[in-house]
Amino acid sequence: PWRSGSSSARPPLLPLQTDWVPAHLPPSEAMALPAHREEGEAAGGHGAYAAVPQAPEGQLAEARSRVLRAAAGLLLGTLVFAGASWGHLGRGQLRYHPGRAPAAAGEVIDAFQAAGFQGKCGLTEEDVDYELDIADQERFGMNFDHIPSPDMCCAMCQGVPECKSWTWVKNALPDGCPSQCWLKGGLPRTKKPKTGVVSGLPPARPALDVAQLKTVTEAAREQGLCFCWSLMLPFGYELQLLRLQHSLRASIFACDGHAVYSNKSVTIAPGLGTSVVDVDLTVKFGGDSYSALNTWIFIALWKRVIDDGWHNNYKWIVKADPDAVFFAERLRPILVKHDGKGYINNCRYGLHGPIEVIAASTFSLLEADYAASWDGKAPEKCVKHLHFGQWGEDFFLSQCMKKIYHIVPDLDEKLMCEAHCSCDKWYWCADTPDRVTYHPFKRADMYKQCLANAIALA
Repeated sequence: PWRSGSSSARPPLLPLQTDWVPAHLPPSEAMALPAHREEGEAAGGHGAYAAVPQAPEGQLAEARSRVLRAAAGLLLGTLVFAGASWGHLGRGQLRYHPGRAPAAAGEVIDAFQAAGFQGKCGLTEEDVDYELDIADQERFGMNFDHIPSPDMCCAMCQGVPECKSWTWVKNALPDGCPSQCWLKGGLPRTKKPKTGVVSGLPPARPALDVAQLKTVTEAAREQGLCFCWSLMLPFGYELQLLRLQHSLRASIFACDGHAVYSNKSVTIAPGLGTSVVDVDLTVKFGGDSYSALNTWIFIALWKRVIDDGWHNNYKWIVKADPDAVFFAERLRPILVKHDGKGYINNCRYGLHGPIEVIAASTFSLLEADYAASWDGKAPEKCVKHLHFGQWGEDFFLSQCMKKIYHIVPDLDEKLMCEAHCSCDKWYWCADTPDRVTYHPFKRADMYKQCLANAIALA
């Protein structure tokens, strides 16, 4: 009956209390976290723990009796349970220790919530697979291919509210990056040893204070400083992301002015629709980095931005991708710091497309270059002198500004955190309190959790 998912036949599991708990938790909450002292550790010698009184001998005897009854139930249920529990390795990080009694996963999650989000995974168990009750399996579950690390899988679980546990498989697919991430809708019923598999529980999920976010956004506005825009595909996830951002007054909607461009008229919110650009948004991939070869698309878009005249009313023009978690209020002091520059480079390896911060004076140069072309639809000098057939728009734009307009940019790596620019933990949105952009987040729930994580740790 247990294997069929019946909770009534499930043997009871006893949370074991010990004489060591994390010192950073209040005693009432810390006691919910089963923790174990390593063999040979001296009492009072572990800086991350604090001693608490042990239970009286009578209570211990009763506990031992309950453990024996639970063990008998396990045997009668013909369940082979690989003994495991959670041992504490420091502030907020737990790992698997084989050969010990099981702890209640729900109590561990409660402890994570009490400790708060700390920018890293909750529980990580190596060479362990989680098996769930049938009801939990049917309630929720999803998997993602090509996830390079268990840490990233854990972050994805945190970003999906329905996810209660996760499993990362190192070699699940034959080609490319074979790793696979499974998000699960329940806590583990059983744990099975399995080589090459990592399982765990997500950390605390900070709640997003929407009212506070909107208040901070409105307080930071400065008339005429920055205009922000995005290009949106008229299908897929980008519309959902932009609707979320607008409802939160986040991303480009926290700037002093904003616009959303697309090649079709789409309503994002009441009173807000896309500005239509006559361009085919179909894009091919190629080049050394197999990136989007979208330069001609953006040549048409820059022309529309120039025609709309935003550079005549704002000091800076900012393009942010819909899947970039962008904090406009964190950008403002950077704009003041780099006042007078033609553009701000966001990566030591060159300008990357998720956020492009261009001065209005540079758009005036682009405007003149468009006007010099025979049909006014492309920047004459940049198109003529740059061989950009295998370039993405970000590389084309940076080469146009540097080699053709001779603009020397400032580098400010606070602008962006992504894997392609030496920011490996981008998925936690928690590296520094003044990071302007985290990229990429293509699901609305993960996008919103990234916002909450970044604000919680700021």
